[in-house]
Amino acid sequence: MSNNYLPTKTNLIRLQNSLKITRQGHDLLERKRIILQKELENYKGKAKKVRDELEKMIEEGLSKVQEANIDIGIDNFINIANGVKVDNYIDIKNITIMGIEIPSAVHKKEEIKRNYGFLDTTSTVDESIIIFNKIQEKIIELAIIENTTFRLEKGIMKVSKRANALENIIIPETEKNVKDISEKLDERDREEFARLKVLKKKMN
Repeated sequence: MSNNYLPTKTNLIRLQNSLKITRQGHDLLERKRIILQKELENYKGKAKKVRDELEKMIEEGLSKVQEANIDIGIDNFINIANGVKVDNYIDIKNITIMGIEIPSAVHKKEEIKRNYGFLDTTSTVDESIIIFNKIQEKIIELAIIENTTFRLEKGIMKVSKRANALENIIIPETEKNVKDISEKLDERDREEFARLKVLKKKMN
């Protein structure tokens, strides 16, 4: 911001109004940053919870697969697993939090279609397929949360950068310009008063 403003009352009023608006803008950005930071912490907590759940589900799934392999053999289990078709429809929509677009997934799950017979299979086969479909859903959930976390972090950085620019550059420069013009106007008023005083003495 240039400090080459003419020392006029009009410029002083204009700069004072600009300073007021800029300070209000800075306050709003700080509030926005706090709200986004709280949202970020919330999503980080969700991500940790989902990761822990996913880890347990994967352990359970691997255990079920091992049981199924023992029951019917690896080759038979692979053939059955490759033949299972699950139609998953995921609709990604965006919601807005403080001006930041956040992905929201609508997961429409179809019922698992069993295309294998009961001959040479056991309950562990069904349980393995069911648990890994749940794992797939949990992975989708985690992906959405992590994407949201990334966008919030990026948004917070942008807001912080703008707030810092206002606090450290724009506001100090405007305050300096206001001070300079005020001092020049005060000096001009004192000089004018002194001239009037001298003129009054001469007239008397």
